[in-house]
Amino acid sequence: MKPRFLWVCLAIFLFPKSGSGQSTLQSRTYRFEDLTSQKEANATFRPILDGLTHSGVHLHVHEVFLLPGSSPHHAHHHQQEEMFLISEGQVEVTIGDKTTKLGPGSAAFVAPGDQHQIQNVGTSPAEYFEIILDPTAPH
Repeated sequence: MKPRFLWVCLAIFLFPKSGSGQSTLQSRTYRFEDLTSQKEANATFRPILDGLTHSGVHLHVHEVFLLPGSSPHHAHHHQQEEMFLISEGQVEVTIGDKTTKLGPGSAAFVAPGDQHQIQNVGTSPAEYFEIILDPTAPH
């Protein structure tokens, strides 16, 4: 088991409460080798979790495998909170007008409404977990 999975598990329990009537995610394990992936032109996405936490926040977690020189999408903004946990490679994360180079073990947090982008600036593939939190998602 890779240490990066521990980051995802820890992050799940650190978020604020929000009301919702939808059923919550159930306790279970997620073996990396059992998760399916979705390949796109420059990236492969591996969904891990998608549902409500017990505190009522809509949580979406997936891993991204990003080819060198690639970005999964152009700079954008949305109303959800987002976190990147870098496990391999070198990426640049731009939030607003500030760009920071991040390597394994690094993290970035993007507040709602902030324009942001992530790009692999290394010569080898980059891997990171993306965690999206949306306490206002319609359920």
